Amino acid sequence: MLLLVMMAWQDWKYRAISLWLFVLVGAGLVFLKYEAQGLSVLWEDLKINLVFLVLQFVLLFGYFAIRQRRFVNLFAGYFGEGDLFFLVLLATYLSFANFLVFYVGSLVLVVVLGFYMRKQNPKIPLAGAQALLLALAMGIDGLLPAVDLTENFWLLSFYNL
Repeated sequence: MLLLVMMAWQDWKYRAISLWLFVLVGAGLVFLKYEAQGLSVLWEDLKINLVFLVLQFVLLFGYFAIRQRRFVNLFAGYFGEGDLFFLVLLATYLSFANFLVFYVGSLVLVVVLGFYMRKQNPKIPLAGAQALLLALAMGIDGLLPAVDLTENFWLLSFYNL
């Protein structure tokens, strides 16, 4: 969780995150997921989450291409490479339902944050904000035995599905 806070601080201050932090956080999240759910669940959740991310980026690319009537590089002004790297890190750790809830919820919170920060700096520290939110979620996961970010059942039972 300390590494996630360091990521947030770097992104807020410099609008960039050191590669070594991505490597350490990624290794830590993979280890935690492996310990909690095993290798087969880790791979299954990773595949599902990555397919979702690819679909998301294909739709975004298509939307901007149609809107601007030309091919658009999403990483040239719309989305940072660090933001993508962080989403891949999330995909290794969170189960699919948790990934969806975290992804959508964090984007809503970051849009609200960006609205208030737009005059200070138009670049939104998405990966940093999501890192801070993940640290908070992991803290809640550690304190509440009923919460488990690495599996879907707790979340689905919470919503009585």
